[in-house]
Amino acid sequence: MFERRCRRSIPALLWLLCGCPSAPPAPTQTDRTGPPNILLISLDTTRADHTSPFGSRRDTTPTLAQFAARGVAFNQAFSQANESAYSHASLFTGRYASELAVPEYSTYGIPEDATLASEALRAYGYRTAMFSAGGHVTADYGFNQGWDHYSEQRGFGSLWHTGGMALDWIAHQPSETPFFMFLHSYDAHRPYSKEGFWDHLYASGQGSEVAELLASSPCLSEMVRGDTLYPEHPPTWFEHAGGDQIMDPRTYDRLAEAPQDTVRVPVTEADKQHVQDHYDGSVRYADTMLGIFLAKLDGLGVLDDTVVIITSDHGEDLLDHGYMNHRTGLWDSCTRVPLVIAGPGIPAGLRSERLVDARDVAATIFALADAMPPAGSGGRDLRTLVGPSADPTAAIFMEGVMDMVSVRTNTHRLIYRGPSLGSPDYIEQLTAADVTGPGFVLYDLRDDPEELRDRRAEQPAVLSDLRDRLVDWRRGLRSGDYILPQDQVSAEAAESLRRHGYWDAVPTKATDDASAAARQEPTKNAQNGSEVPKP
Repeated sequence: MFERRCRRSIPALLWLLCGCPSAPPAPTQTDRTGPPNILLISLDTTRADHTSPFGSRRDTTPTLAQFAARGVAFNQAFSQANESAYSHASLFTGRYASELAVPEYSTYGIPEDATLASEALRAYGYRTAMFSAGGHVTADYGFNQGWDHYSEQRGFGSLWHTGGMALDWIAHQPSETPFFMFLHSYDAHRPYSKEGFWDHLYASGQGSEVAELLASSPCLSEMVRGDTLYPEHPPTWFEHAGGDQIMDPRTYDRLAEAPQDTVRVPVTEADKQHVQDHYDGSVRYADTMLGIFLAKLDGLGVLDDTVVIITSDHGEDLLDHGYMNHRTGLWDSCTRVPLVIAGPGIPAGLRSERLVDARDVAATIFALADAMPPAGSGGRDLRTLVGPSADPTAAIFMEGVMDMVSVRTNTHRLIYRGPSLGSPDYIEQLTAADVTGPGFVLYDLRDDPEELRDRRAEQPAVLSDLRDRLVDWRRGLRSGDYILPQDQVSAEAAESLRRHGYWDAVPTKATDDASAAARQEPTKNAQNGSEVPKP
């Protein structure tokens, strides 16, 4: 895989590794006293507690740790959602995903009348450039608005691809005018297995066949529920108006209702650890690419004039709650992300314990550029949120693609899964919903930071208060009504999304291998311990 990447993007790689012989002289430092350059880097699918500055038991991200020492690290930073399109929309606009468009993931996109940071900053004299690694963060979904230069990878690309092109663009820009750039990578995204140095970097030898398949497949993880792999039950799909097949959010519920004679492959604690080892290797790979890019950026002489914001769009549940993806929940595993900001005017070596989110990143970008935030944009300038104290009354809110919402404070999290977020009577249903019913779950983070025990029965006052906060939040939103025309999504992009388990995934060789492995011996039903008969 590493060699294939080299062959696909030689010009970019020459820049990334050693610079292009025909490149112009590197921009030099200027006496420019106006707004700084602004660089927003999104390391897709990177969860905070698997990075060095934010709780990893391993030194998975030495580059990120070194960069955090140059600026401010936000220990309680969260994405606005658990999928790329929703969360990146918030990063660019300072608004919740449902304020921009109907929150249905199969038709979600940014409408033309929404104002992105790229459009706002260009109006204030910034040169703007976006280097997307693909997926849902592309022109097909409205992310190409307002950029002087726009580039996207087809598929799920690496900083190995996007970083070199970004450096080339910077090297050809006049240094007197500030730039705003978005740089994106999927290096930590599944499949977690990487080749070369990163293969089994943290894993001690080969794992079980199940663990290796889960780590190497782009979509086999969609067949995991409750620490059990259902190799003969690929995701179910429904057809939207445009004709594409979209994953049904009820897929995971149907796995739990599978017939008794369904092959079930338990995912053991050893398998779980091996999968997490592979994920850590992916995070280390992402950090290595980040380090190469930042070193080359420094070599161009512009780093000292640039405020760099490094974050992620969401995390990844690595069987922490029985799943192996990011769309099935709004736990910290799926929504707590790394966030570091460094550059001119940013104090060095500080940490903040304040609750912050993606909208605050957008607000900071506007503030750094001395730009007026677009109408409807929310969030706070991160530079005003530096400090160790945590506001006990603070709360942040999130939306999920499986009809979930969540409110998170410094001490608790409440998650509600109910009707479609786009339902016209959603607020009425949320208000009337029985808080003791199956739609709600309450976690006390003070003694359950992993969010494993439902505390509703023990803390009814907290439960009532947080539900009221959810209701007030939804009432304060102006719902978007835009629906992305599905013929706007190119066939090439749709095919890539299918291959990576988002749209219309079909059984793969990995699925067949797992099924064959399961049939070699009777397996245990992970739910009741009984043997599952061989069909």
